[in-house]
Order: sequence, then structure tokens, then C-alpha cells
Amino acid sequence: MAYVGAPFRHDIFVSYSHGADASVASEGEDPPLKQWSLAFVRQLKEELRVNRALRETLSIFVDSQGQAGQRLDRMAPLTDQLDEQVGASALLMVLLSPDYQASRWCRQEREWWWARQAATGLAPSGRVAMVRAWPLLDPWPDNRWPPELCDSAGEPLPGYPFHETIGDEARPLGYAERRTQFGPEVVKAVIKLAGEIRQKLETVKADAARQAAERADREKLASDGGQAIYLHGRTEYAQLWDRKFQELSSGGYAVFPADGPDPIERDPARLDTIRERRIALMARCDALVLLGTQDGYALDDDMLAIGKHDRESARARYARSLPCAWLDTVGPPILNPRRLTNARILRSDWLDGREQPAHVVVKQWLADKAAQGQQP
Repeated sequence: MAYVGAPFRHDIFVSYSHGADASVASEGEDPPLKQWSLAFVRQLKEELRVNRALRETLSIFVDSQGQAGQRLDRMAPLTDQLDEQVGASALLMVLLSPDYQASRWCRQEREWWWARQAATGLAPSGRVAMVRAWPLLDPWPDNRWPPELCDSAGEPLPGYPFHETIGDEARPLGYAERRTQFGPEVVKAVIKLAGEIRQKLETVKADAARQAAERADREKLASDGGQAIYLHGRTEYAQLWDRKFQELSSGGYAVFPADGPDPIERDPARLDTIRERRIALMARCDALVLLGTQDGYALDDDMLAIGKHDRESARARYARSLPCAWLDTVGPPILNPRRLTNARILRSDWLDGREQPAHVVVKQWLADKAAQGQQP
């Protein structure tokens, strides 16, 4: 498993050209560009693993044609392997060179990685690390950069310059040391690059975790009961609150707070304590339901204080979606276009609870939210 976690098997897939026709077996040692590429990857891996969090779980896939589990069989179907290895990588690292530019195999790797990212649920843009190992003297076909190596405006990614001029010739940094060990200046350059790659891995890890949490929330919402519902109401409507509590409980929902509606309190310090407890409990629930009564002012106040501010605080604690709905027990006159508009803007739904039991209405609402698969 990769450091970034599911849905990825590898943290980084390194796409590079060997600098020779890969279909022809090499005699003797590997082509110089391949030697340098593998030496670069080894150094990068070493520097990334200096970080304790990455040390045990970092997974870099590079087709070195030698390491077990780190090889693409060029006699096997290309699509099957790209689906398994390339597409399962969180980042695509391109070692850009004129040979890479001309390689059909490299183009296929790049295009397949990009295409397979749709299945991960995460956008591929921002996850391509282009290491400019060589200045490109020749234009791309039709003078157009591949879209995978461009930003949203179609401009080439700046990438990471990693080459130098030796006399009149350009070479990757450390090219002359490819058979031994990179010198201090090259290692420093790799360390700098490793720092930026690590930050990118952290971002992808957080995005993947957030996506997994949202998926788990949707699956929980779609369950046939068992969800935790925070039912907010005012103490002056305690009897109505208790009736809806019983209706939801009879439908298989765990309803909170179990002590009843929040008490009326005028002391600011006590109010802060009550609010903090409410947010802490709400953050652990799967959905927020607020009672809509004939008191329009109270409804508007709760819409802002509870449905917006407290809910946002609760969501932030555990990165939960926490869908919110108003259970209307009155209808007109509090049910009017202006309040419906406000509810929509605040990302709250309006449920008609005047005829059907609360658990019936809430069950359909939660199923709809799960089917949407979006933030509430």
C-alpha cells in the first residue's frame, strides 16, 4: 500500500526513456540515460525516506527491468499493465528528455496514467511532476505540448529544472556520476525536489482521505437505519420535540441530545458551554434535523446560529458532510419562498413533516443525499 493510501497502490510512477529502443536487448551495460534515470530515482527515494512518515510505506514504481514487482513486462498486454501499475499511482513523475519526447511507449504511459485517474475520483491536474532532465531542443509534434504536461490554460508546466551545461553540451545534473554516486551539489538539488514532492504527496493523501470519508458518509446515510441524528428544537416546543424524537427512534435512528432540547440560558458563559457541547455532539452525528415551528423569528435565528455557524464548526472537526434539513411541522405562513431561498443558499433542505412520521421523511431525505454523492 502506498503512503497516500487507497485508492492508490504506488505513491509515484516514474516515466522515463531508456535512451534506446526498448525492444532491442542491450549488450553489456544499460544505456547512459537509463543509468542516470535509475540513479536519480534511487537518490530521490533515499531522500524521501529520510522523512519518518514515508520511510516504511513509500512506494515508487519505476520500470527498471530487474527489481521484483518493479517491472513492466513488454511481452504482456500493455493495457493490462498500465491499468495495474501506472493508473494505481498517486503522482506521475516525468523525466523529460529528447528521448522521452520521441518515445511512443512514454506517451502511452503518460496518457494511460491521466485516463485512469477518473476511476480514483481525484482530478489528475496538479499531480504531474515534470523533471526537466534535459533542455528540449526540438519541438513537440505540431509544436503542441501534450495536454498532460500543460496547465489549465494550455501552457507547459514549469516543472523542475534538473540539467546543466558542460562545455557546449547539456546533460542532466549528476550525469557524469551516474555509475558511482551523486556529488554534494546534485544531492542538494535532489533534497530540494524531494521536499516539494513530499508536500505534494501530503496534499494527495489528505484529498484521498477526505474522499474516503465522504464516501463512508454517503454509505452510512444510505443504510437502513442506525444513523445518529442531531435533533434541534427549542424548550418551548419540548412536547413537539419529544414526539419527533419518538418517531425517529421508532424508525431505527439514534437521536441526540438524549436529554432533550437545549435549555434556555441567558448567562453568556453558560451559553458558550452549551454551544460547545452542542457542536461536539453534533460533530459525531450523521445528520442534523431542526424543528420548524410557527415561530418564524426563532426559525430564522436557528437557521443562522445552528444550521450555519454551529454546523460549520461541527463539520470542520471531523471533516464530515453533516447534511442539514428543516423538518417543517407547520407549513404556511413560515413556509414561504424567501425562507426556502435562504435554506438553499445555506445548503439546508426543507422537509415536509406535517403528515408522515418523521422517520419516513428523514429516511427518504438521507437516501437522496447519499445518491447525490456531493457535499450537502
